[in-house]
Amino acid sequence: MSDFETVSYHIDEQVAVITLNRPQSRNALNAQMRAELVRAIGRANADSAVRAVMLTGAGKGFCAGADLTEQMPDSDSDGYITQQLRTEYHPILLGIIESSKPYICAVHGAAAGIGAAIAMACDLLVMAENAFLYSAFGAIGLIPDGGSHWLLGRSLGSKKAFELIAESQKLSAGECVQLGIANRMAQEPHLQEEVLGWAKSLTTRAPLTLQYSKQLLREASSLSLAQTMDREAQVQNIHYRSADFKEGARAFFEKRAARFQGK
Repeated sequence: MSDFETVSYHIDEQVAVITLNRPQSRNALNAQMRAELVRAIGRANADSAVRAVMLTGAGKGFCAGADLTEQMPDSDSDGYITQQLRTEYHPILLGIIESSKPYICAVHGAAAGIGAAIAMACDLLVMAENAFLYSAFGAIGLIPDGGSHWLLGRSLGSKKAFELIAESQKLSAGECVQLGIANRMAQEPHLQEEVLGWAKSLTTRAPLTLQYSKQLLREASSLSLAQTMDREAQVQNIHYRSADFKEGARAFFEKRAARFQGK
């Protein structure tokens, strides 16, 4: 029996599938879901048998954002929301972004507010044709959080990102693909199957390549070209000396699929 109530977690081959599971509230994140999602992400990250993680949502949409109907004690105290973001939301996003494993997100319906930030934090994003990202914060007098300014600014540039925030705009799946926020679109009936298939294909790729390229792409946004080249040179030495490189080279010359171990 699962020890989660608002999140479902299962392993399919070498893929950990994490599903937001409060469909009655469009998977809005309440305190229990936030805590369980941190635990599920931590479990996937710590499991050496897991090589990729798929994140999705149950019901009619991926995630409606924070559960604004939830009454929390001390919510009127100064600094309450700062502390909540730091302790309950940031571990979710950093658990995805700083993981050594690739995260692939399947979005159908709405990914709104913090739900959009979670989707964008994943390394790969596939959206159903009816899906959209919604920056709803400005409509209620807030700012996007969960790293949204960094995520949107990096993808859209500051002017387009500011327009999206100021106007509380929605970005359709097609726009997200065109702008580089999402990788591809899928028909909703086939979304889960296609994303799981992609996740399983990632488990056959070189784990060290996925791990370090994910890290370098994150670092490169704050480094110069020369610094990035130097980091690549350092990391390449790790790969060059790895058993996986030896196996990959043998497989290339033997014209067979490589069997990578992440070592």
